Amino acid sequence: MEEHQKYHPFRLNPTNITLIYLVLGFLWIAFSDRLLMAFVDDPASMTNLQTLKGWAYVALTALLLFVLIARYKSGITSMHREYMETYEQYKALLEHGNQIIIQVDTRGNFNYVNPVLISDLGYSREDISNLSDLKAIIHPNDIPRFQEIQKHILSPHGKTVKHQLRIRHNNGTWRWFSVIFADGRTLAYVESSLLFIRDINDESVLYERLNEANKRFEHIFQEAPVGYHTSNKDLIITDINKTELDYLGYNRDEVVGKMSWADLLEADELPKFEQHKRDLFEKGKVENFTYNIRRRDGTRRSVILNARGFFDENDELLYTIGNVLDVTDKLRVEEEIQELYNRLHYHIQNTPLGFVEWDKEFRVKEWSGRAEEIFGWSRDEVLGKHPSDWKLVHPDDTEYDNSMMQKMMEGKSRRNVYQLRNFNRQGEVRICEWYNSVLPDADGKLLTVLSLIHDITDQEIARDEIRELNTSLEKKVRDRTRKLEAANKELESFAYSVSHALRAPLRGIHGSSQAFADQYKDILDKKGKNYLDRVRSATQKMSNLIDDLLSLSRISRSELKLERVSFDELIEKTFDAYKRKNPDQEAELRVKSAIEVSGDPRLLAIMVQNLVDNAWKFSSRQKKIILETGVEWINEDQVIFIRDFGVGFNMKYYNKMFTAFQRLHSEEEFSGTGIGLATVQRIVHRHSGRIWAESEQGNGAVFYFTLAARNDEPVKDRPENGRETSSGQVSKTISRQEER
Repeated sequence: MEEHQKYHPFRLNPTNITLIYLVLGFLWIAFSDRLLMAFVDDPASMTNLQTLKGWAYVALTALLLFVLIARYKSGITSMHREYMETYEQYKALLEHGNQIIIQVDTRGNFNYVNPVLISDLGYSREDISNLSDLKAIIHPNDIPRFQEIQKHILSPHGKTVKHQLRIRHNNGTWRWFSVIFADGRTLAYVESSLLFIRDINDESVLYERLNEANKRFEHIFQEAPVGYHTSNKDLIITDINKTELDYLGYNRDEVVGKMSWADLLEADELPKFEQHKRDLFEKGKVENFTYNIRRRDGTRRSVILNARGFFDENDELLYTIGNVLDVTDKLRVEEEIQELYNRLHYHIQNTPLGFVEWDKEFRVKEWSGRAEEIFGWSRDEVLGKHPSDWKLVHPDDTEYDNSMMQKMMEGKSRRNVYQLRNFNRQGEVRICEWYNSVLPDADGKLLTVLSLIHDITDQEIARDEIRELNTSLEKKVRDRTRKLEAANKELESFAYSVSHALRAPLRGIHGSSQAFADQYKDILDKKGKNYLDRVRSATQKMSNLIDDLLSLSRISRSELKLERVSFDELIEKTFDAYKRKNPDQEAELRVKSAIEVSGDPRLLAIMVQNLVDNAWKFSSRQKKIILETGVEWINEDQVIFIRDFGVGFNMKYYNKMFTAFQRLHSEEEFSGTGIGLATVQRIVHRHSGRIWAESEQGNGAVFYFTLAARNDEPVKDRPENGRETSSGQVSKTISRQEER
């Protein structure tokens, strides 16, 4: 629509024409008579001219009135046309615009509602007019804002108010609308105001989504496990997330707007940063730059930086976004893995065993230097080959080798060890031990097979030679054993025969000396009687010696009958017998623990008899005879000990102790034949045991011995730590001399 013409003082409009007419009329009336009088002298003519002048003025006035009326009518017509055009245009805007427009009077009634209401809210004019209160379709959370609009509607002079409200659509859904209240009552003759309601639901949804996206982006930006930062065109950091701040050790205020990435780098890294900037400005991005940065506390970290630049239409850098990944631990782990790999590779290449790695198809993946030495083929010659591709396994062993490897490939076996005959490059047979194991992946599936190869060809040759030597030695040993057994039997028979042969003369000497003493006791003087007593004592000693020799011979010849024997009960019974024989001697036996052994009860009784006799004899000078017995566990062996607190012996002469007829004390000090401990040793050896002793002169002696237990019966009362711990128990580390 054309705009109305603005008023201009020199424009010919009806007002200006009227003014001109009045001025001209005044001038005509004022000066016309004088002009006429200057030219006309006749009064009649003057009267006629004045009359004519009057009619001319009337005619001119009438013409002016006609023109003014015509012009007014034309203006009215033009104004009506312009009004109608304007009305139609505003009506079109009201009817077909994108806003709901409601005319509200001072009482809150709706005088007008445009058709957009139907399309945007689905309500008709009647629906709206029937609503007693518009709050019925306003979202409950938005009622306070709507009430503010209502307050301005009902107030005498409201002001323009704008709010966003959720209004219920006729289908029951809620939609966002922008509501503007425009108070028209401030204008003259206007008694109503307007509500402009625009559907902004899509915009609000987009805004909410954008806001949500911004929040998600901010959350991702701040909480990402990777460092993120933004920089301006001067590469000064404008934003940075918490992860990167943790990398750097700074707080946000120290970095944002104050530092660039170059401020964090070591001096030797700055040339790399210059390349970083060139790539950023020329290519628009930086990819996988590794930097060593200096943290606030002075420590150093290794990071990987990626960045992208954003430019305007003139290719001027606007800002950059970069991400930073701390790879210090990763690089350290990689270095450790590389070091482990190098060490493993070194060991593989330098181990005395050959090393071969096979893939899932049983083809060579790795072939060590030692494998090259064993077989002669280089790594390049066998890499990727199957054993069947070259002559490695002896034909007679191929089927066995394939079956063993097939079990590993199928997961039936994780490791195996076997021998193969292998060929080397020269065609020679090498006997090798193969130690194979499966290396699984994270799911337990076969990843690779590792083989260690031990070339035992030389050992096998040496073993064959040893077997031949052993066969020869066994033959010699058997021959010598046979001869020794024969000699021992002859010696035992001789000793037995001699012992029996000597008994008769001894009995004759003893009987004759006894008869001589009885018959000539009144004739013999004191010296003669002494000689006779010495003869009788010597014969008695000889008889005892013969008995001991016979006993020792029987011990060597008798067959062992092994049973479970309570050793502590056996020694208690023997000790009690000695106490009964010597009622005046004070004696005590201290048993530290129950002792059960496997052995021949008869021989063990003889052994205990000799040990108790030995301890009793060499403790007889003590006011009280004390014996201790117990068990120690040493290197899986049950060691029994018997301790006395007698005179002891000099360890210098220890080697004579278990030899027959050898004595460590003179007969004048302690009587005896010197056979007892030899008998004990013989019994211990017959039980596949060992015996030794320790002593210190004047502080008693202790005898240790072991007896081999039967395989079918466990040893009882064995301490968990391998040694008895009862009070008074001997627990010295074995540094004892042994005699077998």
